[in-house]
Amino acid sequence: MNRPIANPLIFSRAMARLESQMRDLGFKVRCETDFSAFSRLRRQLRGAPEAPLFDPAATTLDSARAFWMAAEDKEGKTRALQAFRLDLADPDLGEWALGWVLGIYLKRNELIIPAALEPSEASISRSISGPVVYHGELWVDRKVRARKLVELFSKLGMLLAAVKWRPNAIWALIGSAMATRGHMIRMGYARMEPGFMRA
Repeated sequence: MNRPIANPLIFSRAMARLESQMRDLGFKVRCETDFSAFSRLRRQLRGAPEAPLFDPAATTLDSARAFWMAAEDKEGKTRALQAFRLDLADPDLGEWALGWVLGIYLKRNELIIPAALEPSEASISRSISGPVVYHGELWVDRKVRARKLVELFSKLGMLLAAVKWRPNAIWALIGSAMATRGHMIRMGYARMEPGFMRA
């Protein structure tokens, strides 16, 4: 059973503040659970299919386990996307994640070659187990000039996932550009470490 939130009012105020700041920048947020709609929108906006981890044909993405978010401008155009899914890491995130990711990619006949078969002994993933939330498909339209959008949008999504599922961790896989430019810290991630998976 998930741990109760000691003071949900703090979460509520933080989410309201983030949504208000996004409105001030000219963006409205919507939250959805239909991943067939997500797939169509993602392909329309980015000209390529979603990652297998959020492909409704490759994995179960019902409303109890996953949601996606869009940020729309004043004309109703989608300018940012992201998605979250809940899973159970057993025996720990480091051991579980590799098999999970490889398996879902194989369902779509895509191959990932791991750089290593397991994380290093010092990896925090070895100490995380139980309910975990994967944060992926983060995209912001390059035409958007609001630098704060990524930070506000991702933090709002992470807070929603934390309230909805009370996971033991929220994690993401990122490229070197995001890792080396401070984006993850501004988004609210407490720790980064070298990955052992390579696409």
